[in-house]
Amino acid sequence: MATTALDRLLFAQGGDCFFCHEALPRGEASVEHLVASTLGGGDNDENCVACCKTLNRLFGRMSLKEKMQLLLKQRGDFQCPGGLVQKAATPTKAPVTAAPPKKKAAEDYSTPEGQVRLAAEDLRKRGNSRPGNEEKLLNTIRSALFHKGQLEDRAAEVLEAFKRSGWVMVTEGKVTYNLPPKE
Repeated sequence: MATTALDRLLFAQGGDCFFCHEALPRGEASVEHLVASTLGGGDNDENCVACCKTLNRLFGRMSLKEKMQLLLKQRGDFQCPGGLVQKAATPTKAPVTAAPPKKKAAEDYSTPEGQVRLAAEDLRKRGNSRPGNEEKLLNTIRSALFHKGQLEDRAAEVLEAFKRSGWVMVTEGKVTYNLPPKE
């Protein structure tokens, strides 16, 4: 009987998530391509790892570089967006919790307007390294929202707000920017 790629990866990883190293139940597991298939990554075990479905959706079609940036921004123990750390914690081991985000008292990212400001700040910081196409821009917005504890599924709404405000123009999938200066 042939084993599935997911079963092989879970076995090779000792049943743990590749990124947070916590127990990964089979029902929560999915195959993540380190180099996305759409970017030429292979379907072999050298390019694939097992991780939670939430993280796999977050990574989407990010490049390996974008994934590494997202992981490195965690600073310290990786915080699983699927909450696997909290589910897997034992009574003798305190659950790992995310440090509260460092923000000024006036910044509120829970509103749609705050999320637009947050994504705009992230794009300004990137300078000339801003995404050049719409798909990569959506992934960048998802990443910015995720890092501040916001729902990354709001990325499409944030992008539409950028377009309505004239901060971003998309022509045939190519993106040009006209971001306002920092407030």
